Amino acid sequence: MIAGVIIALVVIGGLWFLFGRGNDSVIQLPGSEPVVPTFSFKTVVPKYEAIAAHLDKKKLEKAAKHAAPTIDHVTTQFLQAGYVNPDGWGDAGSINDFFTDDAKQQVDANIDTLTLGKNASDTVDTFTPSKKGNTIKVTSLIDGNLNVIRAAAEFTFKGTTANADGTTSKVTVTGTLFLVPDGNDWKIESFHINREEKPHKASSASASASGATS
Repeated sequence: MIAGVIIALVVIGGLWFLFGRGNDSVIQLPGSEPVVPTFSFKTVVPKYEAIAAHLDKKKLEKAAKHAAPTIDHVTTQFLQAGYVNPDGWGDAGSINDFFTDDAKQQVDANIDTLTLGKNASDTVDTFTPSKKGNTIKVTSLIDGNLNVIRAAAEFTFKGTTANADGTTSKVTVTGTLFLVPDGNDWKIESFHINREEKPHKASSASASASGATS
């Protein structure tokens, strides 16, 4: 009797481990939603530009290093929302909060580069960020009081799409986000972004490219 109870508990525990842990489940059940990966840059390179002369270099470097993680976080979350998460493909509402009020007016017109594209939901099943080749450099504009008053995030972001027709494509997004402080947050006030897509295993096919500037 006791042995039977123990076996039953082991079986139940095993089933929970395989199927019952939500997004952490070991096995993805047929027809269930694919797990959305979490993207992050492995290394952030801080730089600075000073608008006043004769400032201490070490203090400038310290201010730039302090600001870089925050700018990196905003850039990462922006790419996660518009490219990695399928709910954000072609949806201005998914990324509007990253922009200043003035810059929001440019989002709809550039939705095909600020996100994976307005038609991506019909043609793409998943987007998986690459483990290599993603880089970000954060340049802080520092005033005479060593305050960071603006920042530029220059990045390269790569990933692979699994397409609805069974093919895969390599996606490379390059560009610069120009950010300003907004209360306790940082917002994108302008941007210059290019995206290139190439078939993963069809070198003879032509690549598609698009760009957005605001």
